[in-house]
Amino acid sequence: MSARATIAVVVAVAVAFPAAAQEATREHRGLEVWGGLASNSPRWGLLGASPEMNLGILAVRISHPLGWHANAAEGARFEYTFDLVPVALLSRPYTSARGLGVPCPGADLCVLPQDDGGRLFPSGSAYGFGFNPAGITARFRRARTVAPTVGMAVGALFFDRRVPTTRATRFNFTASGEAGLRIGGPDRPAVTLTYRFHHLSNAGTSRENPGVASHLLTVGFHFRR
Repeated sequence: MSARATIAVVVAVAVAFPAAAQEATREHRGLEVWGGLASNSPRWGLLGASPEMNLGILAVRISHPLGWHANAAEGARFEYTFDLVPVALLSRPYTSARGLGVPCPGADLCVLPQDDGGRLFPSGSAYGFGFNPAGITARFRRARTVAPTVGMAVGALFFDRRVPTTRATRFNFTASGEAGLRIGGPDRPAVTLTYRFHHLSNAGTSRENPGVASHLLTVGFHFRR
């Protein structure tokens, strides 16, 4: 190959590669609206000592690819995710019994009994909002109609009252582990079905920090950006 031909090939590759990389990146940028509900939180010690609480979340997720893997359609594709949470609902906080002379058999939770009448979010439930600024998702078989995903996200929620007890805090940190499916081709809108193990606590910034562990089942609608 002549020098002129070599230079022409190099220039063509230099011009074409950024355009191809940009197109591949654009294909995998996403916007997702998702929401879900968790009922009857378990009592799992440090992961969450507040039982029988319900959590509802409505969020918008923006995702952006990390790196370029145009030839790895069957492999994992890592994406950075950012969630904006305009609506979060949590069951009515427990009334703390500390200092009231009530026996407290458990060191992590000392509250008065309460009856929600079988309602998910009775009067006095907490309303909040927040965001998850640090998330990462691995998407597999993304060229297929059904693409498995796993990921994690950390963030915070701010409520209109102290949760999950009346001596806890309004501001709480959150962390979640995720596993789910995106159903729909890569070039069209898709439905997402995701299980999230969701943890909420104030990280010891208050006199009480029983935390809430939730099995959150969510449904979302994913679009290309």
